[in-house]
Amino acid sequence: MKKKLYVLTAIAILLTLALSACGGAKATQAPEAEGPVPIEFRLNWTLYGEHAPFFVGVDKGFYLDEGLDVSIVEGSGSSTTVKLIGNGTNNIGYADSATMMRGVTAGVPVEAVAVTFQSSPMSFIYRADLPNPPDSIENLRGKKVAITAGDASMSIFEACLGKNNMTIDDIELIQVSNPQAKETAVLEGTADTFLGYFVDQPLRIEKVTGVDMSWSKLVDVCNVNTLSSAIIVNKFWVKDNEDIVRRFVRASQRAWAYTQEHPEEAAEIFAKHAEAFDAPLALEEIKGSLTIMHTPNTADKPIGYSALEDWQATQEILEQYAKFKPEKDVTVFFTNDYISNPPYMPPEK
Repeated sequence: MKKKLYVLTAIAILLTLALSACGGAKATQAPEAEGPVPIEFRLNWTLYGEHAPFFVGVDKGFYLDEGLDVSIVEGSGSSTTVKLIGNGTNNIGYADSATMMRGVTAGVPVEAVAVTFQSSPMSFIYRADLPNPPDSIENLRGKKVAITAGDASMSIFEACLGKNNMTIDDIELIQVSNPQAKETAVLEGTADTFLGYFVDQPLRIEKVTGVDMSWSKLVDVCNVNTLSSAIIVNKFWVKDNEDIVRRFVRASQRAWAYTQEHPEEAAEIFAKHAEAFDAPLALEEIKGSLTIMHTPNTADKPIGYSALEDWQATQEILEQYAKFKPEKDVTVFFTNDYISNPPYMPPEK
């Protein structure tokens, strides 16, 4: 009787091991059977032409080619996006580099993995009929500048003033409640100018209001420049998801390259997703965006590649003129490890 019991027990053990082996094999194969990895990509702001390449990537299937199901969500400012990426609400986002750097020095676990805007689009934006517009340092003195509390543009604005031996006391700050109020203040004449992106706001204001607008880039007026918009990631999340980041960056590089080659098509695609835009307006914003993708240090580099020298220069400007606490090693802010070379195609399977 005992011998029979031993045999039955042995059979049961073998069956258990066999079933476990089958279950293990199934678990190993499961990821291959799953669909694309869902990614929510958090933007820096509400939609404007700079964002068009990412929608091109979605529309043309570049992200799906990399096994990623990307959904794009609007932002409400780079400061907020940096916080949301840092706390893990989102894992990949798009934000101003200088704003991200301030987050890093404050302990927010984020880093830039690709920099698309390598010259600042920040500009003084004003009505075309404004007398003595702020198109030079001399004309900037005494101007009424509309600003919002916590405005991300303040860092480069303070650097602009400091580099030219000026302070906030040399202009008149008009603090308003929100970005829309900055535009209204200039249109109504209660402010002379506001700080914004030349690739977006003046073009949209003209379309909506019919008022002719002009702008002067801070890099031209003040001879000051910082790295700007970048794809950023959560540093903790990326440790276990390096391949996902590499695929996302590569698809994004491919989308920006496609936008460069087909700006009219990119404008049509973007206009489908952004209700406030028609294709002509989108095209004008896209054209402006494509002019600031490189510095002399990255002219011959892949899209998104950023130079150590440009990060050092950005930190020096912020440290000297905008009360920025510097890091000894600027590589804490960025990496080029996920940058691919042209033609930015996924590897053949």
